[in-house]
Amino acid sequence: MGDNDLRRGVISLFHDSTISGHLGITKTTQLITQYYQWPGLKHYITEYIKGCTACQMTKTNMNPNKPPLNPIMAEPDALPFQTIAMDFIVKLPESNGYDMILMIIDHDCTKAAIFLSCRETIDSEGVAQLYVTHVFPHYGIPQKIFSD
Repeated sequence: MGDNDLRRGVISLFHDSTISGHLGITKTTQLITQYYQWPGLKHYITEYIKGCTACQMTKTNMNPNKPPLNPIMAEPDALPFQTIAMDFIVKLPESNGYDMILMIIDHDCTKAAIFLSCRETIDSEGVAQLYVTHVFPHYGIPQKIFSD
C-alpha cells in the first residue's frame, strides 16, 4: 500500500506541478524516467492521468458522438401540400392586431409557402382552424407535417 502512495506522490510532483502544467502521458513519463524507475511505471502514469480531473475537463474529445442524420427525403410524384412544414415567425411589431405569422410550406412538390397572420397567444386549435380555413379547401389534408 505504501508503494502505491509513493508512486502516486512522484507522479503528482511531475504531472500536477504549476511549472509543467498537466503534461500528457508521454511527456510525464519522459520527465519521471530521468529520475525514477519501477515496474509498471507507464501503466501507473497512464491510470493517474486518466483519473486527473483537470486533464479530463480540458481534454479535446477526438471521437465525438455524432447522431445519425436522417434526411427528410422528398416523396416522388408528390402532390402540392401533401407534405408540409409549419413554423412561426415571432416577435413582430403589431400590425392590424396581429404580431406573428404562421408559415405553411409545401415540402415535396412546389416549395411554395403560405403565410397566415395570427397572434402569439394562438393555441393548437387556432392553428388547426387557420389550416382548415386557408389551406384545406385548396389542398386537403396533408400526409406528413414537419414542425418543431
